[in-house]
Amino acid sequence: MKLSLVQVVLFYASTSAAVLHTSDWARLNRTVHGRLFTGTPFARPCFRDANDTSGSFQASDCAVVEENYMNRTFRLDIFGSYMNTEWETCQSTSEQCLLDSSAPNNTLAFNPPQMCSQGSIPSYYNTDDIIAGLEFATSTGVTLVIKNTGHDYKGRSSAPNSLALFTHNLKSLSYNEQFKPLGSTDNESLPAVTMGAGVASLALYEFADALNLTVPGGADPTVGVAGGYLMGGGHSILTNVFGLFVDRLLEIEVVTPIGQVLTANKFQNTDLFFALRGGGGGTFGVVTKVTTLALPKMQLPAFLVTAENLKTNIDLQRKWLGFMAANAVEFSNAGWGGFIFPNSGFIFTNPLLNETAAVAAMQGVQELVTKEFNGTFTHTVEPSYFSFFLKYLVTSEPVGLPFAAASRLIPVANFATNESRAELVDAHLVASNSQTLPIFFQTTPLLLDDKGETSVTPAWRNSMWHVTTSSFWNFNTTFDERVQIYSSLTSNMDVVRNITRGSGAYQNEADVYEPNFQESFWGSNYDRLLAIKKKYDPHHVMDCWQCVGWKGEVDPQFQCYIPKELV
Repeated sequence: MKLSLVQVVLFYASTSAAVLHTSDWARLNRTVHGRLFTGTPFARPCFRDANDTSGSFQASDCAVVEENYMNRTFRLDIFGSYMNTEWETCQSTSEQCLLDSSAPNNTLAFNPPQMCSQGSIPSYYNTDDIIAGLEFATSTGVTLVIKNTGHDYKGRSSAPNSLALFTHNLKSLSYNEQFKPLGSTDNESLPAVTMGAGVASLALYEFADALNLTVPGGADPTVGVAGGYLMGGGHSILTNVFGLFVDRLLEIEVVTPIGQVLTANKFQNTDLFFALRGGGGGTFGVVTKVTTLALPKMQLPAFLVTAENLKTNIDLQRKWLGFMAANAVEFSNAGWGGFIFPNSGFIFTNPLLNETAAVAAMQGVQELVTKEFNGTFTHTVEPSYFSFFLKYLVTSEPVGLPFAAASRLIPVANFATNESRAELVDAHLVASNSQTLPIFFQTTPLLLDDKGETSVTPAWRNSMWHVTTSSFWNFNTTFDERVQIYSSLTSNMDVVRNITRGSGAYQNEADVYEPNFQESFWGSNYDRLLAIKKKYDPHHVMDCWQCVGWKGEVDPQFQCYIPKELV
């Protein structure tokens, strides 16, 4: 169905967003002792013209923005910055405040007649009084969102005309060699790291390494570990052996939508503990700190394959993926995990094997890559997870540009026969066709004994690969072109969905327009999660796109999403 831009605007006209007076915001500012701030677009200093947004043109500040536009570490501390910049914009109306991601100093992006608009950046934010923010949202009806580090593929941490709680500054880190959850009824204690919600991956890994510990997590150094990453499940290159991040979680401190500060673990508030371990961020409460199991420091044999010939040769890609699919079960059973790049190679490691055993296990890969692909095969032994991360993972997907993804969990059953593997490879080649960054993650928790204590989709537990495709665009991509990008991501992944019926997707890296999202993200856990949502958020203060209990896209909170009817 094709809609005009006027129809897109009218699509949301049935209800208007909560309109607050200046006096309402002044009252909140007094309540939080002057710590209510306006949300200003990251690139605002570069624009001479602006539409209903704070900030002003400043040439010197613009030069700083231009220099750091693609810098994830710089963006991390700026409230009005999102790593994937489409969530700074209003995609349905094309109102934005973006620079040219290919050349941030390109004046065509920001000189008149270009105009800086607020887009989806929250109007106001508060950094440290969560309860006051929740109470204000409850009493006024203003949209409330939770923003941590700005990593968000589905726009759940931004919304127009909203109030944000900015948890990025909650950065406490501590280690307890004999941690016992609050309310524990046994004598068991475990080594554990407790972190604030705003602690980023790099800081956590460095902290753990200094104490001769390992706390596996995501591949990007600026992801907030205790934020949406954790609440969505949290996979890593060591997931096969040590489970998802939620599998190692011991305790969570959370402020519920009605303003209660609760500690959730396996001894108390167990329903909330279940919901927060996979039920998704921005839904059940505002997490302020978490405690996770600390593993011993470990050496990791690391293997890197690069093959330039894979970039453009579809037959070689088919052979590469066919080989990896044929060996996937054997690799997984032996403890391997890694990232497979259909058009370039892989990064693999195994915490269970020493160097000699690991090299022997990779001999077949080495022969294929060097003899048939004319590629390079290298390996090292890294002294720790932190060292491995710095050498192989710290450069991740680009930031500072619009970026959308789609994904699917691929069941072990799809690897059972020559025919099913061939079907799988062919489907993936279709799904990744014309997409910018396809990745096949062998990061599912197959070796972990699942006790059914988390709320992620059960599909995680019987899947071999988590596969993703993605696309990028720029400030001058047209509305119709953006619609086509989203449409292609969905339709291409449908080819994979059709041969993996009954499986699901990882909600943190999923299609913005994921079909049947309740089943896909949570499976049989959804009804239980919905009941928990109603218990802890009876007034529906917290809502986000395709989250548990989602009110639907016609709610004005979601007016800046391109309507599903177009995609």
